[in-house]
Amino acid sequence: MFACLYNSLMWSMFISVCLFLDTWLEMRVNLGLVFFGLTLLLFLFQMFITPMRKFCATFEASTFSFVFAFAGLWLVLGCERLKVIPASIIREGIMQTGLSFQDINTALLIIGVGGWGLAYITTKR
Repeated sequence: MFACLYNSLMWSMFISVCLFLDTWLEMRVNLGLVFFGLTLLLFLFQMFITPMRKFCATFEASTFSFVFAFAGLWLVLGCERLKVIPASIIREGIMQTGLSFQDINTALLIIGVGGWGLAYITTKR
């Protein structure tokens, strides 16, 4: 179940950043709320659609999601924008514009790597 949540987070971030690249949409929609809504929607799909749950609840799927999301974001954004855009999406979603990008990036790194490790622990029992 944790692996499904982790995969939802990874894919939601990738989709949200792709939506961010559309200037018209980015200026009119709170993409942070889109990120959290997508996370919930993808998680519910994975939990209630049995074939998706069987696939997504594996460590291999979590590894693929982590590698694809990170590599995809790096290819789409580049190094400098990768440090700002995901953090700005999260900051906008939690409505805490006073938080620094560095703090949010630290949390994202902990969630990304730590979540991948937890996905390993929870799926390899």
